Amino acid sequence: MCRKWINSYIKKRLFQAYRKQHRDVNIVNLRSAKSVGILWNPSDEESIETYETLRKTLNERGIKSFGMAFISTRRGKETLTTVSNSWITDRRDVTFMGRPKSGDGIHFLQEEFDILIDLSLSKSIALQYILIHSAAKFKVGWKAGDPNLYDLEIDVNANPQCRFLMEQIVFYLEKLNENKK
Repeated sequence: MCRKWINSYIKKRLFQAYRKQHRDVNIVNLRSAKSVGILWNPSDEESIETYETLRKTLNERGIKSFGMAFISTRRGKETLTTVSNSWITDRRDVTFMGRPKSGDGIHFLQEEFDILIDLSLSKSIALQYILIHSAAKFKVGWKAGDPNLYDLEIDVNANPQCRFLMEQIVFYLEKLNENKK
């Protein structure tokens, strides 16, 4: 009960910080993007495979991609580091409010991406902190019950799976400004 209240309070504070921001949104599609940041949760085997598929798709198009995963255990961090090409962070690497203290989280937060893609279906405080405070030009993610933190929201409530979300994000980022020369 207490943990639920604390998480609710932290999310409220993060949303207040988001509303205070004055950022200029630049609509960026996959043809014009040079770098993409990917936030994700390795909640199951499919999410790891989906992350790697997205990274491969972006690299084939000549787009630099960097991933940031948040996991709940240090043991899982050691295992995942050998499996994926992603920066990994866990609870020890972030403050109580979700801010990265050191290491990979700080490096990811300092990157200025053209597009930031949030593939995480379960929202963690640490990834939401990074999402809100990222200097990315364009932020994309799935439409959830939480307040909108994205410049482009994809509704996948009918099929809430990581692979489906990734396919929809790629589809819409390809179609965005398609007629613009």
